[in-house]
Amino acid sequence: MAGRLRALITGSILVGLMLVVGSWSPVAAADEESGAATTITAYLDGKAIPLADVSRYYCDDFSYPIITCSRSSLVSTARTTVMSLLASVDYATIYEYNLFSGAWMHVSQDYNVLSLIGWNDKISSFKGRNSETGIFFTDWLYGGSQWSFCCNSQQGSLGGYDNTFSSIKRT
Repeated sequence: MAGRLRALITGSILVGLMLVVGSWSPVAAADEESGAATTITAYLDGKAIPLADVSRYYCDDFSYPIITCSRSSLVSTARTTVMSLLASVDYATIYEYNLFSGAWMHVSQDYNVLSLIGWNDKISSFKGRNSETGIFFTDWLYGGSQWSFCCNSQQGSLGGYDNTFSSIKRT
């Protein structure tokens, strides 16, 4: 009960900060290991965009804390191919719709609050990547129900978990 209350209070504070800072500003996230603040920013075809818009495009976080997006899935796929050849860093690809369709994002970082990058409760399918494992959580800060994935698994439909994930972590 105390952990759930703490998560609720922390989430409320984060939402309040997002409203005060505004959607066009970069978001500061704490690095889990060092505790240092990291400023996350997003760019669409080279121009800054609000982080809340990330879920509308084809994106990756390979240059974290910069999220790179494109209006064209072809352009993003080419970038992903090059980045994958250089270093296989992503552990999941999340999709807006069932059967791996709609906007997507290649994920290489942990996100304890997916709403900071516009993906809260918007994931309808996913693919595990690079033989990595991870866990999706239905609540912020790695709380609530969990969906673990392993080793290049693919979920074209999430059933009762459709549009419920609020955080993701590599394991």
